[in-house]
Amino acid sequence: MILVYTLMNVLSAVALYLLKEQRVDVYVSLNILSYYVSYAVVRPSTLSSIVRVLNVALFALFIAIVAYRVYEVLAP
Repeated sequence: MILVYTLMNVLSAVALYLLKEQRVDVYVSLNILSYYVSYAVVRPSTLSSIVRVLNVALFALFIAIVAYRVYEVLAP
């Protein structure tokens, strides 16, 4: 899982850097997405309560970032 996550994270960070992206929230949201995709691909057999809390916290942070971006687009 760590290798898949690291590869996806490095590729997305390099792509964003080459596109001259400067917003930190874009990097954070793509980092969270790469975590969830690698988690879904590898599908670890054990799930501790710490991982569950991490998943909930990351999902809440991702929703907050998306909601803020939608608000910026829709606000007059």
